[in-house]
Amino acid sequence: MKKIIIILSIVILLFSSCSYFQNNKGTAINDKYNYVTIIVSVPDYTPNDSNIYIAGNFNNWNPVDELYKLKKEKDKYIITLKADPGFTMEYKITRGNWETVEKGKEGEEISNRVYTFDNKNNTIEITVYNWRDFVEKGEGNVKHTLTGNIKIINDFYLKELNKKRRIWIYLPPDYETSNKKYPVLYMHDGQNVFDAATSFVGEWEVDETLEKLFNEGKTNGVIIVAIDNGGNDRLNEYSPWKWDNTNIQIAKGQGGEGDKYVDSIVYSLKPYIDSNFRTIQEDTGIMGSSMGGLISLYAAIKYPEIFKKVGALSSAFWFADNKITEYAKDRGYVGDIKVFLYVGGKEGSDPDKYKNDTIEMAELLKNLGYKNVNLLIDENGVHNESYWAKHFEEIFLWLYSK
Repeated sequence: MKKIIIILSIVILLFSSCSYFQNNKGTAINDKYNYVTIIVSVPDYTPNDSNIYIAGNFNNWNPVDELYKLKKEKDKYIITLKADPGFTMEYKITRGNWETVEKGKEGEEISNRVYTFDNKNNTIEITVYNWRDFVEKGEGNVKHTLTGNIKIINDFYLKELNKKRRIWIYLPPDYETSNKKYPVLYMHDGQNVFDAATSFVGEWEVDETLEKLFNEGKTNGVIIVAIDNGGNDRLNEYSPWKWDNTNIQIAKGQGGEGDKYVDSIVYSLKPYIDSNFRTIQEDTGIMGSSMGGLISLYAAIKYPEIFKKVGALSSAFWFADNKITEYAKDRGYVGDIKVFLYVGGKEGSDPDKYKNDTIEMAELLKNLGYKNVNLLIDENGVHNESYWAKHFEEIFLWLYSK
């Protein structure tokens, strides 16, 4: 009998035009709820066969939840939801996964949309200006901000990872008019490095900064090789350790492919870059932020003969219960590499964790015998690209001083 009740409940939900939220105590809402009807306008270039979904804090941010699929009516998409008065809903619109999430007018990442149920039945209209996958392909209604000589390789095969990725290659201003060789800096989250149109919440402005520094005579030039992250695979690839024991849902079960990712840089990407561009092979660095900071430091400790310079910004050293700390201790002093650690004072939901982990890592590396370790703390710094862009010049000049 219980099985029949469960099946009937599922059927009722699947064919309901509205979906039940949970209240703050996690109990089902059965009465005294209010409705909101959301009417969504989408970009003209949206494929006609697209399914549109709403994902949020009410369904564990599932981007393809059939219970929250919008109904198409003419050129708009509509859904009606209900919840207790006072429930605050955070949400975004997708076409079925986070690679197709909505983006802003300029192709930028937007903050979560917010609506609070308020004892009234309301109708709200929202506009989706762009979709992430179209923006990243250079399409859509966006303005690109690439500056200087930048080459793009689509679908570069990373053999060790067995995946293809877009690779961005920034070349110094005098690359085409000289015979010089240049140091190389590998960077992660390539979508965020050069172009605001493909970035998460803004770009690092690496291209603009390096053009300025070159014109000011503060650098002889460097080649930047930026590797796109794998979207939903990002956490997997940016940690060598799998993390199962965690209450942080977004990280649960993630990690474990970091060795394959790092090896793909060393054995697939770097040989290609060194063969096709004029590089100083023995002068190679690696840099990233958040999980990208974690994997950058790991890569340098694993391959100190390759990566002589490391920029680890706002690093998620906490991931997988700080196993990066254990790894650094086990490896000990691996050679004369330069390490720049940066952290903000307002990082994430637990700023003290980010800050203290970074300070402890700096002290650990020094105690292990590393002579070139620099630590920068911006007490006002938050966890996003604008602060990494703000401090990139200082970090770069320290790592690549003439």
